[in-house]
Amino acid sequence: LLDGKDFKLGAAKGKNIVVLDFWATWCGPCIRAMPEVRAATDELKDKGVILVAVNQGERPGTIQKFLKKRKWDGLTVGLDPESEIADQFGVEGIPQTVIIDKQGIIRKVHVGYELGLKQRLLRELNEILSE
Repeated sequence: LLDGKDFKLGAAKGKNIVVLDFWATWCGPCIRAMPEVRAATDELKDKGVILVAVNQGERPGTIQKFLKKRKWDGLTVGLDPESEIADQFGVEGIPQTVIIDKQGIIRKVHVGYELGLKQRLLRELNEILSE
């Protein structure tokens, strides 16, 4: 993670729904999508939904400056300098948002940005939470 800690997806199994959002600071659609992804996951964080914004190939200093400029405080950022994580999740374009349920199963994948993303994510996350 950008803060120097490690994030293990397996540690969330049985406890949390994990939303991975693959992005970069230079990606316009990513920048439009992130506030909606954050709003949806923040709304449900008390129910065990966590967001990790997986940055694609950028240096930590570049990311930190960008986050400060955008006032995106508190965003958990994963570093994927060689796109190894992205490759594991079949990312071919960003933004890509992946919802992983508490059993560790990928339930939804969204590629790109469309208006109404927050509402769609909330609906999907609430469906998973109600199971």
